[in-house]
Amino acid sequence: MISQDFIQRAASTIKIPTALLTDLRGGLVAAAVVLPQATAFGVTVFAPFLGAASGALAGLIGAILLLFISGVVGGAVGVISGPTGPSMALLTGTTVILTASGLPPATLVLALLAVTLLAGLLQLLIALAGGGRLMKFIPYPVIAGLATGTGLLLMQSQIKPLLGLHHQTTWSQWHWLPVTVTVVAFGAARLIPRLLPRIPGPIAGLLAGTALFQLIISSARLPAMPEHWVVGALPALSEFHLTALPREAWLTLPWPVILHAAFALAILSSLNTLLASVLADTTTGLRHNARRELLAQGVGQIAVGLAGGLAGSASVGATATAVQAGARRWAAFTAGLLLLLILLFSGPVGQWLPTSALAGIIIASALNLLETDIIAWARRPRTRLDAVVAVLVAGVTVGYDLMAAVLVGLSIAILLFIRAQSQLPIIHRRLTAIERPSVRQRPSEQAGRLAQHGDRIVMYQLRGTLFFAKTDQLFEEMLPDLDRSAWVILHLRRVMQIDLSSVRLLQQIAARLEAHGGELLFCEVRQDLGLGRDVERTLRKISLRPGRLNVHTFTSADQALEYAENALLNTLGVATTVLERRIDLAEMDLCRDMQPLELAEFAAVLRPRELDSGERLFAAGDGGAELYLVLRGRIDIRLPATVDRYKRLAIYGPGTVFGEIAFLDPGPRAAEAVAVRPTELRVLNRADFNQLRKTHPDAAITLLLALGRLQSQTLRWSAREIQRLIQW
Repeated sequence: MISQDFIQRAASTIKIPTALLTDLRGGLVAAAVVLPQATAFGVTVFAPFLGAASGALAGLIGAILLLFISGVVGGAVGVISGPTGPSMALLTGTTVILTASGLPPATLVLALLAVTLLAGLLQLLIALAGGGRLMKFIPYPVIAGLATGTGLLLMQSQIKPLLGLHHQTTWSQWHWLPVTVTVVAFGAARLIPRLLPRIPGPIAGLLAGTALFQLIISSARLPAMPEHWVVGALPALSEFHLTALPREAWLTLPWPVILHAAFALAILSSLNTLLASVLADTTTGLRHNARRELLAQGVGQIAVGLAGGLAGSASVGATATAVQAGARRWAAFTAGLLLLLILLFSGPVGQWLPTSALAGIIIASALNLLETDIIAWARRPRTRLDAVVAVLVAGVTVGYDLMAAVLVGLSIAILLFIRAQSQLPIIHRRLTAIERPSVRQRPSEQAGRLAQHGDRIVMYQLRGTLFFAKTDQLFEEMLPDLDRSAWVILHLRRVMQIDLSSVRLLQQIAARLEAHGGELLFCEVRQDLGLGRDVERTLRKISLRPGRLNVHTFTSADQALEYAENALLNTLGVATTVLERRIDLAEMDLCRDMQPLELAEFAAVLRPRELDSGERLFAAGDGGAELYLVLRGRIDIRLPATVDRYKRLAIYGPGTVFGEIAFLDPGPRAAEAVAVRPTELRVLNRADFNQLRKTHPDAAITLLLALGRLQSQTLRWSAREIQRLIQW
């Protein structure tokens, strides 16, 4: 093995660029890690029906093709690919199932290659469909269970190589040798990297196990060493060619099992690739392109299937070791080139490699897959469900098969997502008209009745996703307000999505309210929810219900509240103020405590002012010192946000007063006032008030006391509004 110091000295002499040097060093380390793993995994999968040498060759072919294609096409910096534990475990389980069905060895090989081909095609579809992003949403407990179950399967698959048993042989007195070699290889793979971090565990285990095996074989007098105890010389590359797939062979394949296995292999390979890419990103500080990487892995998987190699993916262990050694953009290509050179010129070395040493390497690698945090999760009540999920997935992996575990894991991921969403409260806040009245300013009689009966107007501020798992919960929480004569307002500004089950629920809510004399109102309905501008019309189209529903839709919450308040007042027998009807000064709350003489004196100093619809009374920033009394029409106080958008702060109709702040403390206006209807006003400026104060001080004092009372009510409302905004 070429030392890193030698590479650095040679690079300084030849003046090799630093980037190329780090890729060369990372490629050497990656090749050292991938070589024993690919050989061991290939032997495990293909040895039962092709022999150890052909299995090792299949593993190397798979590693070389994946490294070349993913290194050139994928481009994820530092990611190293090759046959992996999950792919080996899945193909081994598939082999057991196919063998039990009675397939001959030739057809068995063809079936495994078909699995690899289809898995590559499925990976391409996953990448093109944006599955790279969806894979990241699979809960970690599911991934932990799959990894743990895969690790246990890997250990289980190495029992016979560990004991030195072939598929038809039994135990003999010399079988202590493979057990000893496996233990030594395992110990070296686990312990040497802790003492010498620069030496990869797999290569340390391979060297230690091989050295011990050859030392004992050469010194002891073994009667006849079984052929399956060593890998054997690798076949020449010239003997390896693209697999021909005749039509008759395709027709005889057990396609249900193959499709099932291909789907599971595609999911596992994609997950492994994304995990390795994320791991590389954390070390390199860069960000991988999930779609491009999955496309590259899919193309590589197809090439491996056509060439008759062992399927694989990006390797988490190899990637972690390689990036720590400096692997960057071209490290994967470099590793593939080195493995190809080894295959071309070092094939006879395979007859020195014991299969028991490879078993020790696999067991050491499998041990890294076991998620020991599951034990810690089980101890804490909050994470106990995660532990149960992980153990369930791992149990299905070991007890049934890895393919079913993938499907179980995906199903659990969906159920966990639905559970998490169902636990989120869909109702952000429930407010009555007492807590959140409309911005329309009303005479004292109307305001008093609304304060007394305002709990019959209820606004539900909803948020999140309203889907089938939430409909029953929402209905139960709203039930007390549905069985009475009430006006229920659904505020949907923060609702992201509504499904058909929830639409049916809205129909039930509307029908139940209508049966009790109430109404269902909608406001702040997003256009992308699919309910349209008129929710009532949409509900009728979906249900084909004859006749109109007692449902109304409003642009803003204030409009819905104002409508509900007017409806409630009409129900209580209190006539709401008609905007077109003119009222006298004596009917206004401001003049309620004035004597007839004081009222006459006050009216004498007021100046008349009329506005057309849409005419602006004053703008934000204008100086002002006037008090305005509304006799007819409507004035909106608006806070401009942009050129064409504003926030409506208050509505003033007949009998109301505004402008008291500027009247008491002259200065710039904080908002603008616009006449929405033809409006008649009476205006009191500071000069006229000063004259009233001199000539009729009693009328001036009564006016100031009335203004103080109105101002205190405004301050209380402002405090409630600020509290509501903070809670929102």
